[in-house]
Amino acid sequence: MPPKRKNNETAMGDKQAAAKTAKTTAATAGKDTKEKKYKAKPSKADKVIKQQAKAAAVDLEAKASSKPAYRPTTITAVVAPKPTPPVVISPVKTFDPEKCYLWFKCYTGLEDDEDFDRELIGPAGITKLCEDIDVSLETVDMLVLAYHLEADTMPIFTKDEWAKGMKKLEIDSVERLKAKLPGLVEKLKDPAHFKEFYRYIFMFAKDSEQKCMPIDTACAMISTVMKGRPHEQRFVEYLGVKKPIKVINKDQWHNFLEFSDTVNEDLSNYDGVSSAWPVLLDEYVEWRNEESA
Repeated sequence: MPPKRKNNETAMGDKQAAAKTAKTTAATAGKDTKEKKYKAKPSKADKVIKQQAKAAAVDLEAKASSKPAYRPTTITAVVAPKPTPPVVISPVKTFDPEKCYLWFKCYTGLEDDEDFDRELIGPAGITKLCEDIDVSLETVDMLVLAYHLEADTMPIFTKDEWAKGMKKLEIDSVERLKAKLPGLVEKLKDPAHFKEFYRYIFMFAKDSEQKCMPIDTACAMISTVMKGRPHEQRFVEYLGVKKPIKVINKDQWHNFLEFSDTVNEDLSNYDGVSSAWPVLLDEYVEWRNEESA
């Protein structure tokens, strides 16, 4: 019988051990469950933070719906405008060389002399030109034109003189010459310009192979160029009546302009002692004084 009791005790002990183990396991499981429940349950502070975050989100959503969406401000740099380049306008063609040459040909080949060069404008051609532009040969106009054409010999215009001179003046027709010539004549009112023109006339009017101008040519030129100036009429009269000389030289020609500009028409300021006028002008004064005596 004793061995059976032992077995019972052993069995009871095993049951107790198993029950104890089960109790311990259950207690541990319960503890773990409590810990899990404790960890999952938020604190009051967490609730407050969560509520504040939610309220802030609602507030932002309300503001977003009531205001236009935010757009970043774009700053546009102000760039100074580039300077506008000057407008280059092509000059209007004012001179036609071909037209000018054809115009020149209108006045060539008109001379009766068969030996006269047909490529030159001679006396007959100049007469026709004067008729076309309505000026008289007795006026200064043709001499002014010759001056601007830089013509060498009176009364001739060469093809080269015509082409170069008219190009400089930008004249290629009768109409343009009629329009511009009065202005060229008007320039003679400038003393310096007139002096240059007056000196040119001596070289133009005299024979190219001679150093002096024939007296009849000189009288005609003085009457045309110096018309209306002091001593113009009386000096020409003196040369025609007294005939003191047959030709006039450059010095006499140049000095007559200065004499006319400085000595009064009545000779009241003439100084025959200290002045150094050419003999021709001194004799002219003596003739005037003899007439008035």
